[in-house]
Amino acid sequence: MSQLKVGLLGLGRGGQLLAAALQRSSWCELTAVASTQPQRLRAFADAYPNINVYNDYRALIAGSGLDALFIAIPPFLRPSYLAMAAERQLPVWMLGPPLANFGEAQIAVERFRRAECPVVVYRPWGIEPALHPNSLGLDQLGRFFLADGAVHTWWEGDLDWRGEADRGGGVLLDRGYTLIDLMIQVMGLPSRVYAAGVRDAQGRRQPYATEDVAALVCHFGDAGVATVSVSRASGPEGSLLRFHAPGGTLTIDDQRVTVSDRTGTTVIEEHPREGNPLLPAIEDFLGRLRLGRPYRLSSTLKEHLPTMAVLQAAYLSMKTGQPEAPGAIVDMHRV
Repeated sequence: MSQLKVGLLGLGRGGQLLAAALQRSSWCELTAVASTQPQRLRAFADAYPNINVYNDYRALIAGSGLDALFIAIPPFLRPSYLAMAAERQLPVWMLGPPLANFGEAQIAVERFRRAECPVVVYRPWGIEPALHPNSLGLDQLGRFFLADGAVHTWWEGDLDWRGEADRGGGVLLDRGYTLIDLMIQVMGLPSRVYAAGVRDAQGRRQPYATEDVAALVCHFGDAGVATVSVSRASGPEGSLLRFHAPGGTLTIDDQRVTVSDRTGTTVIEEHPREGNPLLPAIEDFLGRLRLGRPYRLSSTLKEHLPTMAVLQAAYLSMKTGQPEAPGAIVDMHRV
């Protein structure tokens, strides 16, 4: 079977990582890349002269004869291009966060449902080898009652869209999405969330409307609690997430996944993570796509609606100063 022809929208930091993974894939050929940043596009064209480059996203979607589309452009830009892909029944894989808010995600889910076409969002849990629940022996640990996580990065230069709240530029959504989604995969949908954020933690002179630092507290009823902090004003860059259960502790960072005893001092087992964590998820998506209908894909956009609900409730909580219910977001949209 011939390789699938795929295209990529966006050449930012995530797009560069995605392009590298696609070029290592066993199942596809990266044939087209689009970016609205001339310098990035020229650099990519110089490095990979055999890959077509576009300075217009619509032109790539319409004129490339693709089998699948990969998306790494900012979430606020995605709705119109997702609609265009759905009209052409073009399967889509995208980095998280998938869209700027729950409503946009719900609309995209419905568009692709009507088109009978898959749309998938990056999720390492259950796909990346080091993050298979069965291989970690989680059933021996018992129910997790506590989770604590943190994501740190140092963002230099102009915030651009990340400074605009109506474009989903807040750090909790922008940088916290994958870790919060991972927390939900392990512990389920929280009944209540409370969030607070701090703007201008870096002392910038230009005003903007989004938080540099945020903290999220999730309550799972009598089952447990979780806390997540996210910052784009402090390093070193990286993420860490720990889950605590009666039988031990599960720790996930950017390099490894570790299961230890309850004290956290004795390692029971350790699994190294992929150098490029996107590759296993890409291979899973393309491998299943090649099998054809009925598509049996993991991590569809519909499966990410609970995470989008948690984040929308979190931003509502920042405004009200009160705990908010993600389930109410889902009910309001009649999902």
